[in-house]
Amino acid sequence: MKNIAITSLFCSISMILSNVYAQRTAHYEKEVSYLNQYGKTPTDYILGKFSTYDVVLLGEDHAIKEDLDFIIDLIPSLYKAGVYNLGMEFGASEMQSKLDSLLNAKIYDEESARDMMYFYNVGWAYKEYTDIYWSVWKFNKSLPVNAKKFKILNLSYQYNWSAYKSARTLENMSKIFYKGPVDKFRAYLVEKEILEKHEKALLFVGNVHAFTKFKMAILNMNSDNFCDYDDGFLGNRLYKKYPDKIFNILLHCALFNKPDQKTTVVSPAMGAVETIMTMLKNKPLGFDLINTPLQNLPDNSTYSLGYKNLTIGQLFDGYIFLKPFSQMNGCTIDTLFFKNKSWNEIKQQMPDPNWFVAKNMDEYWRRIKEFVDIRLRYKDVIDSTIPRVKSGRIIRYKNFPSNFVQSRNVDIWIPDDYDESKIYSVLYMNDGQMLFDSTTTWNKESWEVADVASKLMKEGKVQRFIVVGVWNIPTLHHSDYFPQKPFESLTPDQKEYVNTQLQKAGITKGIFKPNSDNYLKFLVTELKPFIDKHYSVYKDQKHTFIAGSSMGGLISMYAICEYPAVFGGAACMSTHWPGIFSVEDNPVPDAFVNYMRQHLPNPKTHKIYFDYGDHTLDAMYQPLQKKADVVMKDKGYKAKNWKTLFFPGKDHSEKSWQERLHIPLEFLIQK
Repeated sequence: MKNIAITSLFCSISMILSNVYAQRTAHYEKEVSYLNQYGKTPTDYILGKFSTYDVVLLGEDHAIKEDLDFIIDLIPSLYKAGVYNLGMEFGASEMQSKLDSLLNAKIYDEESARDMMYFYNVGWAYKEYTDIYWSVWKFNKSLPVNAKKFKILNLSYQYNWSAYKSARTLENMSKIFYKGPVDKFRAYLVEKEILEKHEKALLFVGNVHAFTKFKMAILNMNSDNFCDYDDGFLGNRLYKKYPDKIFNILLHCALFNKPDQKTTVVSPAMGAVETIMTMLKNKPLGFDLINTPLQNLPDNSTYSLGYKNLTIGQLFDGYIFLKPFSQMNGCTIDTLFFKNKSWNEIKQQMPDPNWFVAKNMDEYWRRIKEFVDIRLRYKDVIDSTIPRVKSGRIIRYKNFPSNFVQSRNVDIWIPDDYDESKIYSVLYMNDGQMLFDSTTTWNKESWEVADVASKLMKEGKVQRFIVVGVWNIPTLHHSDYFPQKPFESLTPDQKEYVNTQLQKAGITKGIFKPNSDNYLKFLVTELKPFIDKHYSVYKDQKHTFIAGSSMGGLISMYAICEYPAVFGGAACMSTHWPGIFSVEDNPVPDAFVNYMRQHLPNPKTHKIYFDYGDHTLDAMYQPLQKKADVVMKDKGYKAKNWKTLFFPGKDHSEKSWQERLHIPLEFLIQK
């Protein structure tokens, strides 16, 4: 807890999604079990589909390097499986004969390949797309002279963007797309060149073009529900005519968010895919969505518009996961792409002026480079969610479900040398969103737990341990963390006093009711069993710890008292003994002290750490901490198993807690 005056700002910035997973199988265990049993390597998954289907549409988010590298590596396997065609959205049919010649030439012409891509899109200066050309040329060159050659089928035509006149009109669009709707043209090519010739093909296209059964909603104020449904994409057209021959797969990518939302992109299936793959250690996998436990994962992307309960299985038949968002890279810039090209020529054919218009060549280059800055493009699903750490890595379980409290994110930090052959202690920490990365927190401060923990382990000062950061729900922060039994011991008048003070502080609008007993049930009976099952950790009390500051310090004290068989140590930093925000006539501190006198665990088997400063909110704590210290002494706690430290000049902030975090960690988790 921090400056109370800005609590409302804290709440508004940190609001978390509601419990959307309440009816889902707990912790994705069915999904994980299914993927462990039936998940395949991405290559084997795609090849297996061609035993049933003639055309597989692979939907990408453009210019992701890992996706293009995957296609390049896939070419020999496709050929061996009898699939001799790769359809590419980025390529003009006008250049088909020239491309065929290039792919079967004695000498590869890099400049010709570049010019063909430029002909289709004057801004597509991404090397991996033309690297596919080179890879096919190299593969074809390795085949016997008379062998059937692998082919790239250009699925598009060259659009006439010079006909654009300041706005999208029927007249403009018919001049730009003079060969008709693009996906109608593409479907015609696939039918003519693949299906009618009884061939097979992998079609590598943007994810919307890969839709088959799914119809995307489009606004129409005169239609029922104010929308119509577009079934004119490439996959839609092919599926309507050849339903038994078409299969579509999504390559893992961020999806556009609904237009009325603050963020630009969202994670597929509301983050469930990334969470599930994290549980599987981000192993590259291909897997079915339809008729599997994954098909009903809800999705809230822009595609959910016009649908009451859209699921990921309605969008695609299958899924391929190569890497999590945080490890993705953009394609390589081809610095020679505009060689011998004039700016005058380029700007005449710059794609879609509604999307972007550059005033000069430098500005155009900046836009081209920005597009492949994946950290920028995927900012909403990387930086604003998964914290960045200098050592170790974060595994996020988004909206971890619970029967006791509102679901919340849980961030697991594991050290660089995490090894399942070793066993680790576990530190549970409250206010999990404040622990790792100051760039993602509301006040731009954090505990920098990863740095502190890594340093202590490398220096051999503590046991090996992982950190389980449990997010708070800002609107429920006080009720989840306020020790419940001490509150219930208050008289009705005392409870009314507490309630009035919390209302004045803006913490509650109605009657305050702590929910901390349920919060601890969530930690002990739901979260801890999950951690014990999925990570190589000790399960006993001796190696299980809890920590927090302010209200998080209070709930840590309460946890070790309520569950002494679970937690062997607690770090309570800047413990908010007042419970409210005044000291005068406040019955709460005495209620906490009386509770401790009755419930402190055995000092022979437990360790407890307290500390406080003397600036900002910490200035209230010294006399209250001294009352708690008397109880600690009376209950037999001594220097070996108890510390209370005073840090003069230090305030109530993540910065202060970060500076001294090493002290309680060394004390509690010492070797």
